[in-house]
Amino acid sequence: MAHAKDKYYWAQLRAALTAGQWSSPSPGRAQNGSPLSWFHVLRKFNKHCKGFQDVAEVASQTQALFLLLGVDTEDVDQLGLEDDDKLVLGDECLLPLERIEEARGGYEILRSLDSKNFDSLQLALAFYAYALGQFSECLSYLSKVPKLFEVQSHIPPSFTTRSDNSALQVPGSIAETSSSWTGSFVSADFPGSTADIKDGRAWAIIESIRSACLQGMCFEKLSQPKKAIEAYSFALPLLSSIESEIPRTLTATHSSSASFDNYRELWRWTERLMFRTISLLSRFCCLDENDGLIWTMFTHYHTCSAHWPATFRTGHRSTVAVLHLRALIIQHQTSSTTATPNSSFQSSTQPHWINTARSVIHEYRTILGTCTTFPKAGERNFKVEDFVDLCVAVWETNGAKSDRVRWVLDMLWWATRLTFNSYRIYRHMTRLLSISGDAELAKRTLRLYVHVVSKAREAGVDNDFDTDRHWVETLTNGARMLCRLSISRQDGVDDAKEAGDMVEKAKTRLDEDDTEMVARVALAEGVCYTTLAITEQDPYTRQARLGRALAAYLKSVATYPTPAAHHQLAIALSLPGCSQNVDEAIVSARAAVEGEADEIRHWHLLGLLLSASGEWEKAAGVLEVGADLDESKQDVESPARLGADNTADDIVVKAPMADGIQAKDFQLDHQHAPVNGHSTLPSAHLPLDDADGPTSEHKRLLEPDATIIPPFATLLRPLSDHPLPSPRDAFDYALQLRMTQMALAEHIEGPEGAEKRWVDVFGWIAERKGSPSTSGSMTETQPRSSLDTGTGARTTRTSSMLHQPSQDPLSEKGCSANQHGCLGLSLGQQDLPSSELPPITVTPATPAEPHRHFPLSIDEKESLKGRRSSSADGTGRKVQQMLKARVHRGQEKISTISRKLGHGVVRHGNLKRTSSAPDFHAVLQNHNYQASSIHSRRRLRSLIRHNAAAAPIESPPAPPSPLPPVAEETPTLHATKDDKLISDLWAMSAATFRRLGKIEQAKGAIQEAEAKDSENPAVWVQLGLYYMALDRNRDALEAFQKALFISPDDIAATVHLCRIHLSTKSSTNGVDSDKVDLVAGLLGHVTRGPGWDVPEAWYYLAKAYGLQGRKDKERESLATALALSDHRSIRDIGRAVGWCL
Repeated sequence: MAHAKDKYYWAQLRAALTAGQWSSPSPGRAQNGSPLSWFHVLRKFNKHCKGFQDVAEVASQTQALFLLLGVDTEDVDQLGLEDDDKLVLGDECLLPLERIEEARGGYEILRSLDSKNFDSLQLALAFYAYALGQFSECLSYLSKVPKLFEVQSHIPPSFTTRSDNSALQVPGSIAETSSSWTGSFVSADFPGSTADIKDGRAWAIIESIRSACLQGMCFEKLSQPKKAIEAYSFALPLLSSIESEIPRTLTATHSSSASFDNYRELWRWTERLMFRTISLLSRFCCLDENDGLIWTMFTHYHTCSAHWPATFRTGHRSTVAVLHLRALIIQHQTSSTTATPNSSFQSSTQPHWINTARSVIHEYRTILGTCTTFPKAGERNFKVEDFVDLCVAVWETNGAKSDRVRWVLDMLWWATRLTFNSYRIYRHMTRLLSISGDAELAKRTLRLYVHVVSKAREAGVDNDFDTDRHWVETLTNGARMLCRLSISRQDGVDDAKEAGDMVEKAKTRLDEDDTEMVARVALAEGVCYTTLAITEQDPYTRQARLGRALAAYLKSVATYPTPAAHHQLAIALSLPGCSQNVDEAIVSARAAVEGEADEIRHWHLLGLLLSASGEWEKAAGVLEVGADLDESKQDVESPARLGADNTADDIVVKAPMADGIQAKDFQLDHQHAPVNGHSTLPSAHLPLDDADGPTSEHKRLLEPDATIIPPFATLLRPLSDHPLPSPRDAFDYALQLRMTQMALAEHIEGPEGAEKRWVDVFGWIAERKGSPSTSGSMTETQPRSSLDTGTGARTTRTSSMLHQPSQDPLSEKGCSANQHGCLGLSLGQQDLPSSELPPITVTPATPAEPHRHFPLSIDEKESLKGRRSSSADGTGRKVQQMLKARVHRGQEKISTISRKLGHGVVRHGNLKRTSSAPDFHAVLQNHNYQASSIHSRRRLRSLIRHNAAAAPIESPPAPPSPLPPVAEETPTLHATKDDKLISDLWAMSAATFRRLGKIEQAKGAIQEAEAKDSENPAVWVQLGLYYMALDRNRDALEAFQKALFISPDDIAATVHLCRIHLSTKSSTNGVDSDKVDLVAGLLGHVTRGPGWDVPEAWYYLAKAYGLQGRKDKERESLATALALSDHRSIRDIGRAVGWCL
């Protein structure tokens, strides 16, 4: 029985010491379960553990010292008057003056003990010496302990394996009466769930950790930081032991707090040692010194913190979290000075360090949620606001990519719960919401930011409103965001006007000496004027606004030239009007390319401008370089393509000047052109290695004399003048450039040459099928419809084009401006290998009854006889086989969902067919839905009479009852942005096939375009042109009318509709005067509005004026059409590149 009590009270004393319950009224319990005070724990220990009075005395004096150190603080985990927010040591673990005399009594009692080889006594004396301010004596006592930091010499080893749940058991061979640590506080084995505490191993580790910490703190007090770091680093093996062993003490019956409450004293000294080490390393060592010791300490700290509750040492933990994140940011920052580092050559894989950073951020958020509260009136929660800056800085360092912004927005939304109208949070939120694609919420947040900052500035409260530079940056970027939003919608005039208001407000706090901000405001002002000119469609103010925009761009370039300013200036100089100067526009576009060579839109714009000046070969070379940039990005993102020894310079070489175009072709004549043609590309695009450290050495975290951490806002980068494109946007830009390449190829080589290139486009789409985001906006629409501006058969002489209306001038350049998409390759088939092209799945456009077939009529067959002979080449057969294969590869049941004209009714159907695609004639003539104004009831009545002679002729039969709605069909009513692009590209290919005379392929491509986006007006324009090629003008009229029903301002549909009305083929007695008046009215409206720069619209308007006898108007319109045709690019610039970056 005596032996059992001996072991029991040994365990009780060790448990009380390890838990650090210094001020607890009941640190232990008797065997009968009654609580015991410190006095009774020591009394019973002396009673039942004979011969260990020195052990009890050391424990008693240690408890007394801790009480004296913590007497002036309410936090049981603090010792002395320590300041959690400062990096210097301060008075931590030092006794206040009024307590020194009281402590000397205990110090003398310990010194009077004479126990040789009693190491715990020497360590306790060292602790007393430090608390009394006797640092040299503290080091002297520590030096008396042999092999102080050799774990195996003084700490009983653990003989458990990782598969054993009861860890830290010591062998029973250890003698109770040993004179070392293993004899003082470590005795024979005692079974239990906290065996490491009961056998004394935990307290032995605590004494060793405390000794290392005291030794380092003494060196700090003696102004020897290097020796302090060395002393702290001796505890690294102990830290590894703690991390690997303490978690295994947790059994199924223990909660997560058991690893803290039972080891509180261990965690106190462990945290203090790591915090002191990190604070010294951050000030006196570079990040790469001491074999990366600071990263090791950060890792240990983050690992150990998993055991700590959120309320434990919140100040220290906040400081370490900030230092850890700051170190990661500094370590992985590139040399770029803007907030949007180039991403064209950045890997799409998530770097390893960002996972660590996000883990630290989540832990820091938990701490802030515990130690901060919602601010009172007149107060601000600066810690949470700084936390937001830190999160944004981490995201910027990771590439500032839009597809990795959601976690930052989550942090911002969380921060709003602990702040009140923080302008810093609203500023970041406006920017990030815009980048993430939530433009409406970004607009609302921008308004809130302006309101909060304006009111705070009016109130005159110091430091309660944003700085002037941040104000100007946020408002100018917000203005440009509003301009992009305005152009993307049909009713965006209000957004454009609000953007102008933002620019005016930015001017109120603009520092005229800050040339960069002056240039940025001028650039935003020019973008606003350009946007208003495009969206207002007011012929009376258009030229004035364009003139003001040009003046603003010139001011921006003259004040502080940037690639974005040169880009916008080039667009302004290319627009028709008195200020049009294509040569100067090319010079500005070249300057944009030289300043930002990896922005594909700069190359695209330069290629379009070169095509406008007639330099076709140079344009093709420039566009090829832009396409190679996209390919180089894919090479970087694919580890299989990029070897381990590739560098950024190797990647740059992969974008050569194509088609014999030399570097001098893309540079200003008065500048020195590089001989190799590659110097315009940046020297480095790849991010730093995500785990192995920086390429540049000697990065320091803090200055040596720093006592606090610098403001987190210093880690933020200056905002870029245009946002970094998202992966989906990058795909869109690359696809638009390839569409321009196709249009240019058709102009240079004819439709036969362009047809051969479609297979390459198919393959490119197949390789990139996973690149565009499938979560894009469901309602984005193109802002401005324009024409099919290719020049496949157009000669370089404008007069020949104007006087040959039968050549289909709106479709001669290869594609309508609306026809921008991809060829319908299935983007969702992720399981196919990249080397194997996915099967093309044909989804019929609008379902027809399975038993009804619509074979070609006799007229159609006769019209196709002469065409098929010229199109029977190998490439045509290959494309036709690709189209037909989509029907026969195990897809017998093909269904479609399509919105009917004038209704939102969705119907299902299976379509059997033998041709390459369903007949679109059935779409317009199917009587299974209510007819609209485009599909007249007379037309339906004639069809019914033709197909069923017994049917009544006075009215069409009632439509069948609609099928019950299916819930999952609702999202398909609106095509995604990717679907719109796919539909546009199908329509573009249909135009090429039609000009080749391959009507079957053209029809199949049109049907694929309609299946992707039935509300795409370009689909119905191409269907109308298809019918016109078959001399079926009545059906063509219906198709153009449906296009106008979908988009009333569609220019191509309007012009082609007017062509039919003005055609003499539609009437045997000449053109009807009513039709002439209709054409004059329609085209008069178009030329005053969205079609003001379309020469075909002016040409047919002149023809209408001539038929009306208005000769002056006819000459004026012809002159305008001729002038517009002189410097017309291969595609509309606004549609292909966009009006603003």
